[in-house]
Amino acid sequence: MSSIIHYYRKTETPHSLLPSLKEQLSTSSSSSTVDITSIETESCFNVQIEGALNEEDKNRLEWLLRETFCKDGLRLETSAFANVVNDDNTNNKVVLEFGPRMTFTSAFSSNATSITSACGLSKISRLERSKRYCITFSSPPTSTLIATLESLLHDRMTEQRYEVPITSFESGAKVEPVVWVKIMEEGREALERINAE
Repeated sequence: MSSIIHYYRKTETPHSLLPSLKEQLSTSSSSSTVDITSIETESCFNVQIEGALNEEDKNRLEWLLRETFCKDGLRLETSAFANVVNDDNTNNKVVLEFGPRMTFTSAFSSNATSITSACGLSKISRLERSKRYCITFSSPPTSTLIATLESLLHDRMTEQRYEVPITSFESGAKVEPVVWVKIMEEGREALERINAE
């Protein structure tokens, strides 16, 4: 049985992120009087394991995930933003998390699982990194403002928002069976029939 564990690591917020977001929001149609006062960022490593990791494997994985110059910054199942509640309409802080779409494995995951396998961590079947943003506003933001921020902070084609920490990489998508269309024998009628189905 596979399960997903989460490691969180605080990251340095790019210096240009806050001014860039403020500028884009000021020119957007959804601009409001609410101002962004600060942004903090962290990475979440979503690790899918088959079975359980022993202490040696856990230490090896944590060694791979931690930052070289900040060894104490990696936390298991505890986000730096754990005290922020997104459901409260009176809250001036919002946490947004974006990660790869569930329908495919990212290049990061392919490389990470190759590295973990080379390090003897054979129980790790997938490792995806998501980005988390804790955004502080001058007053509670509107849902329109949050939707605009979502569109500015991630690529909708390859990423999706994670409302809660993920528990599975299953997308729920079902693969349709392959269907042969006999164009040479039936011609246009075959195309029209398959298009109607």
